Amino acid sequence: MEIAMKVVKHTKSNGIVFVKDGKTIAIGPGQTNRIWAVENCIKRCLSDMKGSVMASDAFFPFSDCVEAAAEAGATAIIQPGGSIRDKESIEKADELGIAMVFSGMRHFKH
Repeated sequence: MEIAMKVVKHTKSNGIVFVKDGKTIAIGPGQTNRIWAVENCIKRCLSDMKGSVMASDAFFPFSDCVEAAAEAGATAIIQPGGSIRDKESIEKADELGIAMVFSGMRHFKH
């Protein structure tokens, strides 16, 4: 997760990064919304995403990103938190068996 946060810090917002085995396997930078960034990563990733971790440069306004990450095979998510809907993302992660860490640090780069 630490590597994923370092990489996503340098991506254009709304940025999403997937990391597996210490390597970046997908980057979804600069999308209009966060779910498009997640979907972009999933669609273009050439590696097996099972067992990966996902990082976001800013909070999730909806739980759809958590669901998409789980379907892709992610086992953990790191994000800053701070959405009024954080509870929904936490509940979805719990439901899907994904660890979720809140860094408290938003990178949001324009």
